[in-house]
Amino acid sequence: MNLDPWSLLKASFEGDDSGTAILSIDRSSKKFEIILKNENFAFLEKEIDLKEFLSQKINNSDYTTELIYKTNGKILETSFGKFQFPEGLKNKEYTKFFIKDITTKQRQEEEIAWRLRFELGVASSIQILIQQHSIREGLPQALYQLLYFTEMDSVFFLKYELEGEKDKFQIWANERKTTKYPLIPKKCENENWYDLGLGRWFHKLKNGKTIYLTPNKALPREKWFLTETKAEILLLIPVLFENKFLGIMGFLKYKKNSPIQHENLLIYQTVSRWMGLFVQRDLDLTELNRYKSSLESLVLERTLALTKTKEELERAYKAKTEFLAHMSHELRTPLNSIIGFSKLIQLPETDETGKEYLNYIYTGGTRLLNMINEILNLMKIESGQIKIQITTFRPEDICRQTLELIQPQANAKKMEIRFRPPIESKPVTSDSGKILQILLNLLSNAIKYTNHPYIELDCEWIDGSLEISVRDFGPGISIDDQNRIFHTFTRLNDDGNIEGTGLGLTISQGLAIRLGGTLELQSQLGQGSVFKLKLPEIIK
Repeated sequence: MNLDPWSLLKASFEGDDSGTAILSIDRSSKKFEIILKNENFAFLEKEIDLKEFLSQKINNSDYTTELIYKTNGKILETSFGKFQFPEGLKNKEYTKFFIKDITTKQRQEEEIAWRLRFELGVASSIQILIQQHSIREGLPQALYQLLYFTEMDSVFFLKYELEGEKDKFQIWANERKTTKYPLIPKKCENENWYDLGLGRWFHKLKNGKTIYLTPNKALPREKWFLTETKAEILLLIPVLFENKFLGIMGFLKYKKNSPIQHENLLIYQTVSRWMGLFVQRDLDLTELNRYKSSLESLVLERTLALTKTKEELERAYKAKTEFLAHMSHELRTPLNSIIGFSKLIQLPETDETGKEYLNYIYTGGTRLLNMINEILNLMKIESGQIKIQITTFRPEDICRQTLELIQPQANAKKMEIRFRPPIESKPVTSDSGKILQILLNLLSNAIKYTNHPYIELDCEWIDGSLEISVRDFGPGISIDDQNRIFHTFTRLNDDGNIEGTGLGLTISQGLAIRLGGTLELQSQLGQGSVFKLKLPEIIK
């Protein structure tokens, strides 16, 4: 039996896992009609207002891939592809149009990415607390690091205190991703929660139960807390050590209709375990310092407890080290392969969709690899494992080498870099590679966060010290933000469109200190910023 070409084409479509159709578009009027489609397309086109969607895309000549997030949770991917039809009318053009349900794939990718980010946050937080003598000094920064890697918007820790017969809390940490989110009410500190109407919460938490609430589930006497914090989701987790109630770890989320998955809720609960370990360590150290001169028996008892705590910390540190080593080998090796093969794969010139997907793989893999490399570099700096290679060179040569490397980024924004070499040319003995790394980061930041026609790079000798400064004419940095600009994972004015992990300035500052110098910031709102690298003439 002979089949006409259209029947053969339609039969070939039926094997696709996506909905496929062929559109006929009038070149002058932009009107279209669907001249062929498979069964999958007939099923999926009901999910969207197809006529309105295609009319808008065709009228704007917008044939890019687009994701559609449905209110029922589905995620659809739409795309176009070239279609050659020699027998078609001259005033018509023909194109393939695809609709694909990628809900399961997208959710799986998001879940894997979420878990990886969470593990990175836990490792970073533990690293901070291990290095601190007192948990109260490092806890705010540690929880801010953890918060950065979660879906939550605010995090706090309330330390439990029993004064006589009154149960009270002290706020040891109260962090948020941005100042647009409110902090928890101050009256939650040093007040009896039964008097505040939160007795039900306190009773459950003290008995080791987790509280997961939305405004419609709260009792009338409890709603004030959610109203004042403007939270759509409240998660309270008890912090325990050997069944001893030490406090509450809380998370707030402000996005509506975004519940926490049960398996993710369990991961949040595991965080409270190491939290209890560090809080107890802090309590033990405080008590030891208070009584060690007169209570020998107490010293011996607490020493045993500290030994146990030390073993737990060493296991935690070992777990973090093994995790980083595993991440370095198990992630960087396949990522490098993925990135390399994505550049080697050759597709036909007509397969624009395939080429676009390859570009997604290459771009996403490169960004993830850069983030992993930066975290590993930061850990090397913090652990003192960074190696310094001393050579003698002229600083203006390093500046010019940096300008050659950064020039493509500046050209992309049509921005000029004005370089002023030192009046006196003399050599410096240091690590040229580390200086190059610092300058690349400072210039890259200046380009990304500035829309001024130019930035400035100055190199000069002042009182025997080398000073290299990068000046931009951007929005400037407030005093409050200057105090945290060098903290890890801190990104200011982040609207989601600027690439980066928030580690560059932390790494640059660590390298500057390792070279015997400093990295300083001078800035005023509305007048731009100056980052100044100061280095000795000879590293000691």
